[in-house]
Amino acid sequence: MSQERLLHTIEQTIYQLVISSSTSVTPDVLQALQNCVQKNEPLSVSSSQLNLMISNIDYGQTHQIPICQDTGHVNFFLQLGENFPIQSDFKEQILKTLAQLTRESLIRPNTVDPISNENPNSNGGINTPPLYLEIIPDSSDLIITVLNKGGGSENMCRLFMLPPAQGRELIVPTIKDAILEAGGKPCPPIILGVGLGGDSVKAMYLAKKALLRPLGTNHSRKEISELETEILHELNKLDIGVMGLGGPCTCLAVHMEYSMRHPATYPLGLVVECYSHRTRSCKINHQGDVLFGKLDAQYKFIEETSAAGMNKK
Repeated sequence: MSQERLLHTIEQTIYQLVISSSTSVTPDVLQALQNCVQKNEPLSVSSSQLNLMISNIDYGQTHQIPICQDTGHVNFFLQLGENFPIQSDFKEQILKTLAQLTRESLIRPNTVDPISNENPNSNGGINTPPLYLEIIPDSSDLIITVLNKGGGSENMCRLFMLPPAQGRELIVPTIKDAILEAGGKPCPPIILGVGLGGDSVKAMYLAKKALLRPLGTNHSRKEISELETEILHELNKLDIGVMGLGGPCTCLAVHMEYSMRHPATYPLGLVVECYSHRTRSCKINHQGDVLFGKLDAQYKFIEETSAAGMNKK
C-alpha cells in the first residue's frame, strides 16, 4: 500500500474510532455499572440514577450519538511499531479528523485559548490534542487508543509531592482525602488512575495511562495490586456514592502504574475519570488492514468483534 493510501486509511480509522469512543463504553464499564445497581437499595435515588446512566449509555450506543454532552478533550495514545511504513506522530491526520468531526457536530468544540478564551471550533490549537507516542520494537503495527476525557472529572486530578521518608504510608490517606474533597463533582462512580514515582510529569502520565486498562484488572506486581485493592475498598467506604448521593459505589476501579523515583522526591499523581469512561483502540498493520478493539492489562491490543459492531469479517 502506498504511503498516501495508508495515511488516508489512518484518517478514516481515527474518524471511526472517535465516533465509537464518544458514543459507547466498553463492556467492562457497563458491567461494573450494572454490578453497582445490585449493591444499592432498589428504590434509592442512587439506584434510580444508576439505571438512568445505563439507559443513557444504551441509547447513545443504539443511536450512535454521544453518551455525554461533554465529548471530552480527546487524548491519543499511539503505539507505533518500529517497522511500520510511516514513522510519524500523525498529528496532522488527527487534527484534520477532529476538525471534520467538529464541523459535523459529532463532537463538541472543546478547546479554548487559556489567555483569550477564543475557541477555534475545531478541537485543535496550540499543543493540542494530548498525544502520547511510544515506539514498539519488533512491530510493524500502529495501535491508536483514544480517551475522551471530560472536564468535570479532569478538574479533580491532583499531583502530590509526598515527603520521601513518609511517602509509602501517606499514599492511601492522601488519595482518600482527595476523593472525599472531590465528592460528587467528578460524576461518580469514578475510575481512578494512580501514578506512583517517576518525576511530576511521569507520575501524571502513568496515572492517565492506567485508565486504559480493562476495569478491575490488577497490576502484575503483588505490592501494587494490593495497593489498588486497598484504595478501592477505602474509597467505597467514603459514602460519596453515585453522583454524590451516598451509597457503596463511589469508585468502580483503581489502576496504578509506577516508576523509579529520585531519592529526594515521592510523586503521587491522580487522574480521576467519570463513570462515562470512553476509550477505544484500533490496530492498523503495514498493509492497511484495520481492527477495532481495546487494550488488555499489559496495554496489548485485543480485537473485540463486538466493539460497536465495527469489525467486519
